[in-house]
Amino acid sequence: MTPDVPAVRRVVDPHPGAAAALGDLWIAVTEAGGAVDFVPGADPDQIRALAVETVGAVRSGAARMLVLGADTAPLGTIFLVPNTGIAAHRADVARLMVRPDLQGRGLGTLLLDAAVAHARETGLAMLTLGARGGTPLPAFYAARGFVEYGRLPDGVRLSAEDSREVHLFFLRLG
Repeated sequence: MTPDVPAVRRVVDPHPGAAAALGDLWIAVTEAGGAVDFVPGADPDQIRALAVETVGAVRSGAARMLVLGADTAPLGTIFLVPNTGIAAHRADVARLMVRPDLQGRGLGTLLLDAAVAHARETGLAMLTLGARGGTPLPAFYAARGFVEYGRLPDGVRLSAEDSREVHLFFLRLG
């Protein structure tokens, strides 16, 4: 990590402006072509509503948020969504996002490494995730030790003419 990059930290009690800042980041990443639930040109109000819902899940403890930078000016973020019951030993990795003007500098790896370290520290045994096909994401996760265990054909539909498979990955932590 370079000196000008802040440490990744877990956000337990998000700042009141965190949802708006997350929405801004999410819109920027989406418009740059990022594979984070939407396609470029998506309704910003829908993205902002999901940002509010996501921050609410962090507040309730249903999700864990790790952020690079301030809650109200994130450079990037990643979420862990712990499972319950007989699957309580694992969590889903969700929405790894880095500001488009900062991509390609290793910040995504920094965030992912922090999420893996946090998962280990909290006693989780496994992480799972889905990565949109037709993007560099499956190779990104594979290069960082995640193992592909399957693919969901037509798992996401970007448009009537463009369906993509979702690559399914896991990482054992123990």
